Order: sequence, then C-alpha cells, then structure tokens
Amino acid sequence: MVYYDVTSLYTNVPVEEAINLTADLLYANDPKIKSPPVDKETFIALTKLASKDVIMWTPDGYYRQKDGLAMGSQPAGPLANVWLSQFEPIIKDTAKIFKRYVDDIIRSVKKSQISAKIEEINNLHPNLKFTIEVEKDCRIAFLDLEIINTNGSLSSTWYRKPSDTGLVLNYHALAPVCYKRSVVAGFIHRIHRSCSTWENFHQSLVLAKETLEKNQYPPEFYDPIICDTINKIMSQKGTAHEPPSNEREAVATPKHLYRIQYRGRVTDNYVKRLRAANAPIQPVITLRKLRSFLPSLKEAVPTALANFVVYQISCSSCSACYVGWTHRHLTIRFGEHRTRKAGPVAKHFMECLQRTAAWDDIKILCKTTRGIPFLQTLEALYIRELKPSLNTRDEFTSRELLLKF
Repeated sequence: MVYYDVTSLYTNVPVEEAINLTADLLYANDPKIKSPPVDKETFIALTKLASKDVIMWTPDGYYRQKDGLAMGSQPAGPLANVWLSQFEPIIKDTAKIFKRYVDDIIRSVKKSQISAKIEEINNLHPNLKFTIEVEKDCRIAFLDLEIINTNGSLSSTWYRKPSDTGLVLNYHALAPVCYKRSVVAGFIHRIHRSCSTWENFHQSLVLAKETLEKNQYPPEFYDPIICDTINKIMSQKGTAHEPPSNEREAVATPKHLYRIQYRGRVTDNYVKRLRAANAPIQPVITLRKLRSFLPSLKEAVPTALANFVVYQISCSSCSACYVGWTHRHLTIRFGEHRTRKAGPVAKHFMECLQRTAAWDDIKILCKTTRGIPFLQTLEALYIRELKPSLNTRDEFTSRELLLKF
C-alpha cells in the first residue's frame, strides 16, 4: 500500500483549465448531473469572476493572484477536485485497491513498480507534484484511518497524527452538558467508522478514554454515554431509522432560531422554561470564545477594503448625515456616492461644502459576517436611532423588527 499527496494543490491549480473542465462536465447532458440555471458561457464568466485576479492585502502591500486558487474561496474545493479527477484513471491504473479524497490518495501497487509509478504521475502535468509514503511495519495512514496489512489481509483502526495534542473541550469548561456529551459520543462514532474489527475498536476506545481523562472527564460521566452510543449504533446498523410520528410532527413545525450565550445553570433553566412553554423557538447555545477577550494578531483590514458593513457619511459643516450598508468593498460603494451627482450625498456636499465627500467624512458603524438580510436589519436599526436627514427613501421601514411572544 502506498499513499500519495499533492504538494500545494490549491495554489498550483491552473484556474482557467479547471473552470473549462468543470463546465464541460456540468454541461455534458449527463442525466446524473444537474446543470446550473445559466448557460455555459455565463457559468464560465461568473466562475472566473469568483476565482481569478483576487486582490490580497499584506503589510508589504497589495498583491494580485496570477494563478492558483485561494483556499478560503467557495469555488476552490470543487474546482481543485474536478481538475485532479482527470488524472485519476492514470493514477489508479490497474490497482485492485484505490481511493481518492481530493488530493489524498491510497492505492495498492507492486513493490517493483513503486518508483516507476511515482515518476509517471509526477510527469502528468507541470503543476502536479506528488509525495509518496510507503507502508511501514505493515501499516499506513489514510485520513483518520490506519490500514494494517497482515499478509495481504487488510484491516483498519483509528488513527491520530503524531502532532495531535489530544486537546478537547475540558470537562470543567463553562459549556452546556450536551456539548460535553457530544465530545464523548463523537469519539465513539469516529472510532466505530474507522475500525474494521472489535479488537481494534476496543484498543482505540482505550486511547479515547485516556484522552477524555486527560481533559478531566470522570469515568462516571463518560462510561454511560459510551454504552448508550454503542447500543444506538448497533440498534440502527443495517436498518433505516425513521423517527416516531410525534418526532416527525415536531420536525414539520417551523421554529425560529434564537441565539443564547451560555452563562451557566441560569441559561440551562431558561432553555428548560422555553421548552416547557412550548414556545416556537429553537435555542442555539453559543459560547464566548477566548479570542473575544484577546486582541487579534492579524493586521487590521484597511477601511477602504472593509465589506459587510453599515457606514455613516457625515457633513462637517452641519448635522446632515447618511447611513447605508454594503457587502462590497467600502471604497467601491463610497465611490458611487461621490460620483452620483443626483444622489443625496453628492448633492448635499456640493451645495453645503462645494466639494465631494472625503474619506474623513465616513465612519464604519458596525460589521457583520451573518449575511445581507442581517446587514439590512442593522442598517434599519441605525437609521431608526440616528434619523439621518440624507436618507430619502424608507425601504428600511419594511425591515424593522417585530417580536411576538
């Protein structure tokens, strides 16, 4: 068994080549593949806009992406996967055992062909370079599995990287008990999926218990959860689980998500009372992260490149101001205000100050990452509070909040 990994896949993907290949697959009239709701040329143009010429800001200045994919962008994963898939038949060749997960590949190969095969696949494309690991002591890792080769008979067990610290949610952390139960249950589900024999399951379970105890979980807490989880797995194995009729009705009843920051037992009691009152609310418990107490180590994003913000433009000679929102870079939206002569901002500045608005006149009121509807709601709340005289349209009134209990 050998394991291949691609060196820096995302940054080495030729973007246009990947986009064209993806478009060919999506529009090949394959009944198994649903085509996008736009024509092929439009799809290619939109994907190029989302994936090419990305502007990056660093302390050393601005950089434009020449080629390759940004790992944080949404199209990056599918494009990289599709581009690599074209080489899959050659990489697989005649292997009896083969599996690929994006750029992680495992396959069987004769010992005499190992060197020749890695040389062959490294010549498939100038941007494609593979590293190789060969099974050692009859063992090789693949994702969260460790595959054991016993005289040609394969089995698997749970695998953790040597760099794994074993750090999970501490038992004494200020967090709901359901979160801590999920930590234990998550271990069991992962181990059950990874292990092919009960002997390997037992050995992995011993390691998981050691990890839990290092994070201060007492046996009287995790032992019942382990037993319950194993019983549920075994009772559902091989059968389609269908919820009872009362659960199906509960799923069909729409509920409003309600975020509650966890503050200990008082939050637990509050959630219990909400459920006892049969309120149409689904509580979502959130935790206050340590990073919220500490300053960010990242360089601050310049005001001109800020996006998903609510902003205020104020006149320096009178009390007039304008409140707006944008999901684009603020410099683009601000440029529209300055150049649109018939707009309320440009018109007022020319009449009052005989000049256009400058960067000193704009201030960011708030930022969010929760989408455009939430951003529009924040704008409506700021307009209600600040009453800006330059906001001449009242679309914001349709976004005012009404809470019913």
